[in-house]
Amino acid sequence: METTLIAEKVEQAKDAVGASEADAWLTFCRETNEIAEPCLPYILGFDVVWPTAIVIGPAHSTVILGTHDSPNAEELDVHEVKPYDESIREPLQATLSGLDAEKIAVNFDRDDNVADGLTHGLYLRLQELLPGRELVSAGDIISEVRGIKSPTEQERITAAAETTADLLDGLAEEWTPEMTEAEAADWLHERMREAGYASAWSWDYCPTVHAGGDSDPGHTLPGELRVPEGELLHVDFGVVKDSYAADIQRIWVRGEPEPGLQAAFEDVRAAIDAGHEALEPGAVGYEVDAAAREELTARGRETFDHGFGHQVGRTAHDGGLLLGPQWDRYGDSVVGDVRPGELYTMELGLDTKWGYVGQEEMVRVTEDGTEFVVEPQTELRRLSE
Repeated sequence: METTLIAEKVEQAKDAVGASEADAWLTFCRETNEIAEPCLPYILGFDVVWPTAIVIGPAHSTVILGTHDSPNAEELDVHEVKPYDESIREPLQATLSGLDAEKIAVNFDRDDNVADGLTHGLYLRLQELLPGRELVSAGDIISEVRGIKSPTEQERITAAAETTADLLDGLAEEWTPEMTEAEAADWLHERMREAGYASAWSWDYCPTVHAGGDSDPGHTLPGELRVPEGELLHVDFGVVKDSYAADIQRIWVRGEPEPGLQAAFEDVRAAIDAGHEALEPGAVGYEVDAAAREELTARGRETFDHGFGHQVGRTAHDGGLLLGPQWDRYGDSVVGDVRPGELYTMELGLDTKWGYVGQEEMVRVTEDGTEFVVEPQTELRRLSE
């Protein structure tokens, strides 16, 4: 069981509750093998069957769960454990009363999917169980707990990123002119199966492989295209190692690049560098995105139709603050401040006649700025035949 990791995250959660306007954070869930609660891996670490409540206050945490699930919680040795048989009502009410908790943060959020695990039915049930108490969004608390990575999380994300980069280098070494997109994906999948790695997003689409200018960019299935002379191999890829993910994009050219391709690569790198320069503690999400866009348009390029960056953690898209534009589809997820301990991608690309010039790097935010998780791609690499 992930005792060390969960202990780290629960201590973070206590601090986050203490800094919030809520008196306690309540994660309420049931049958999590059927409907997953995104916060459970951080604060409990195992699936539950009966209705379960994890209550975290500024200095104390309690888990209230069915008798048959309670031995797992006892073994964890992180929370006070209150088993029940017939009803969760009385121990839940007593726990909240012991914290003088009237304003309760619960897991719903308009814009952040990883903070929106409470189903509507369970929300109605909470209203019935806790009459007179105010239920508010736990989005800000969850954003801090999930976004600011603990030492254990930082180590695991770094390991996943290094593994991803090594596998991408291995693919480039094994590439031949006869290799199709699908065969490139199969090569990576075989290495993942051998090592027991999961994919950072849907297996069939991870990796995403694009061979040359005839390949449609985006989250597409690898097909039968091969890389023509002078054109690009683009791969978007990430493994999950020890429950934590990576998300990196790399490109290679077959043969000598034309000047237009080299210029496109340099413009993409300049835009990423501009966003990177703006990314620091206290920066606002949409302002970081704007810095990258402004550099790209200043170079006469069309801008990209997605956010510049997202957080990475247990999944490739880890919720919390986005480095994105103020578009309706992103809601308020782009208006928060960047914090030390968070880890972001920086990504954008250009669709050219030689293929998709897509780049994606991973950076962690430090107290003073940022640092790359793995070495960035700063030059156009060649495929060796």
